[in-house]
Amino acid sequence: MKRGYVQSGCYTLYYEIHGEGPPVILLNGGPGFSHEYLEPLQALADRYQLIFFDQRGTGDSDKADTRSYTIDANVEDLEQVRRQLNLGRCAIFGHSWGGMLAQAYMLKYPHNVSKLILADTFSSIDDLNETFARMRAGLPPELQAVCEQYERQGLYRDGDRYPDKYQAALDVAYEPVTISVPPPPCLQNMFTQVAYDVYRVMWGEQSEFKITGTLAEFNAEPRLGEIRVPTLVIVGASDMPTVAMAEKTARLIPDARLEVFEHSRHFPFIEEPEKFMQVMRQFLG
Repeated sequence: MKRGYVQSGCYTLYYEIHGEGPPVILLNGGPGFSHEYLEPLQALADRYQLIFFDQRGTGDSDKADTRSYTIDANVEDLEQVRRQLNLGRCAIFGHSWGGMLAQAYMLKYPHNVSKLILADTFSSIDDLNETFARMRAGLPPELQAVCEQYERQGLYRDGDRYPDKYQAALDVAYEPVTISVPPPPCLQNMFTQVAYDVYRVMWGEQSEFKITGTLAEFNAEPRLGEIRVPTLVIVGASDMPTVAMAEKTARLIPDARLEVFEHSRHFPFIEEPEKFMQVMRQFLG
């Protein structure tokens, strides 16, 4: 394993490289998460060169001016990682928010991508907000009332994190779509180190259930037809994005196929690792 830093503007970004072979850059979700929870994907390092990095403001990368926590800035960071590590054309894997970043990068730098993997992600914020509306509606009335109360008062009124009671209500809302097996240490550790300044700016401050931050501008759906590389769309049968949403993404990309993980929610590489690695190897070749 190699590790180091690349420079993107005035900020340094931490990276790790595992294995040798065709390069694959792996983009984690969040926003505000480190790359740590993607650790199970290191199983692919026997055949591929895997490049992990911490997005600006997260993990071991530099904190940045909060005004720079945007999709465009993250796209340019990704390009600097690719360029400074001399990766040439490479495959891009994006999970959750990382899948949105992968789409944004693909649409700006199409000639730098050989294959695209969009895992457990969305192609528009409208679909994400639709998912959140469904999750909120599934809460018991008393927990919906808790959410309304704290959103009315201001979620960050008393600090940089959500109030405990609000977070407890979110845990109930997320449980059916998050993970179906005990979370491994890499996922537990990641959740204890969330960069809330990044999350607050990109997600927004009004509600967990509606994107109002800089991420709200994301909508790749009208341009998915421009993607001209082989694309794999991955979704769990009980995922945050519905199977129908994933089917729509796969249908709009000319050379895409869909893989549904029947026993997974949002982390199929943890929930069904054997099948996940097999599907990835077949696709990457």
